[in-house]
Amino acid sequence: MEEKHTTKNTGAEIHGLVDLRTACSTHLGTAMHQISVVSELPKPTAYSNQQYFTQEEWDAFRFAEQRDTTWWLDAKLGLFIHWGPCSVIGTEIGWSRGGPRGPEQHGNQVPVEIYDQLYHYFDPQRFDADEWVRMARDMGAGYIVLITKHHDGFCLWNTKTTDYNIMNTPFGRDVTKELSEACARADMPFGVYFSQRDWYHPAYFKENHQEYVDYMREQVRELLTGYGKVRVLWLDAWYPSVFEAEHWDSAGLCEMARELQPGILINNRTSLPGDYDTPEGVIGSYQVHRPWETATSIHDGWSWNSRSHRTVKSLRDNIALLAGCAVGGGNLIYNAGPMANGRFEDTHIAAFHELGEWLRTYGESIYGTRGGPFPADKWGGFTVKGDTVYVHILYPQQCGCMRIFLPQLDVSPIDCQVLTEGEAHLEKADRGWTLTIGNPDPNDMIVRIRYDGPVPFVQPDPKKPTYLLS
Repeated sequence: MEEKHTTKNTGAEIHGLVDLRTACSTHLGTAMHQISVVSELPKPTAYSNQQYFTQEEWDAFRFAEQRDTTWWLDAKLGLFIHWGPCSVIGTEIGWSRGGPRGPEQHGNQVPVEIYDQLYHYFDPQRFDADEWVRMARDMGAGYIVLITKHHDGFCLWNTKTTDYNIMNTPFGRDVTKELSEACARADMPFGVYFSQRDWYHPAYFKENHQEYVDYMREQVRELLTGYGKVRVLWLDAWYPSVFEAEHWDSAGLCEMARELQPGILINNRTSLPGDYDTPEGVIGSYQVHRPWETATSIHDGWSWNSRSHRTVKSLRDNIALLAGCAVGGGNLIYNAGPMANGRFEDTHIAAFHELGEWLRTYGESIYGTRGGPFPADKWGGFTVKGDTVYVHILYPQQCGCMRIFLPQLDVSPIDCQVLTEGEAHLEKADRGWTLTIGNPDPNDMIVRIRYDGPVPFVQPDPKKPTYLLS
């Protein structure tokens, strides 16, 4: 994941995370952030939230089939896990490591000679893969993605490519293997995060960089052949102005992944279009034609730190974040960093449980839905499934006169019911319908509107590009 990367900052940032409680406390704030677009504009020469491709470059990419995204789009919520030896001292994963970073600015927080020796003290005796999966189920997550290697180069699996791995810690167990097997037992889709960046490897962005590329490719091969069914490959080298596909042989890497794991989803941080966009720390803008997934953390930072128990987001924050993604057509992959002993903070477990309880009551308005059929707004938005539209009113103060307009469709409403606290009345209006609300639920007022037939909506497809006009 990214840390601060631009001097033009419009929101409070902590390790690159926009504080969603501050940025979205009064309205649904979204952004076109870290998305792949088709444009004839010159490629960015400075940090950019968009990565530009020509139409020819877009069409040349081998996308996942639309059918392979269905389970992921239905799941809506995933658990992200950032973990490694950095948890021994409670510092940020990768980004806190001092020293050279190839073409990126040097780090200066934890000296290399200290950071690179932390694995000698990494002994998470309370790690329990089955417990991690149970927590994910309890929070309502439909998939898990584990950080197997971050930018610091430490490998959380039994790799044959380097001694800098989990097997050479006092713990000496393959946690990636244990988690993948626990996921398989629980029928929980499993994915791996793998950073192409590796500030530990001696050939990284040196004259013999190809040695690193070969090394990296073998590592990905190990992960995609020795750990059962891998549903997601979450790569992480975003900077469009710094990295190019040739730096990683991205085309060959993605082709190998598709051959080894048919149906796998690959994100857009390869300098290639990818199967889905990855806004980070912000809710993605309304985009229902192409899949996307917001990545953010339930606490301050990505990996565990001494503030993690104090900075956990509230239930209200978590609902607004998840529903905000859903109405915009996206998923949420929600991160927590385990402690050095292998357990998650009790405050994080409790917050995930609260979110899961809410989903067990109102999950019909999230799971299996798609964004739309009407665009999201500052007050919230809509999800759709079959003959039903769910109205998520997250910020009722943004509704003019507490009224929401629903344009006319080819089908008509036949029933209107409030699922949460609140009152609602639906009446015919010119070219549509007006929903009048009262006493709205403080977390998310959900109104279920049934129609007399299937509601038309745009089906997300990885191949459909976002066009940025010149």
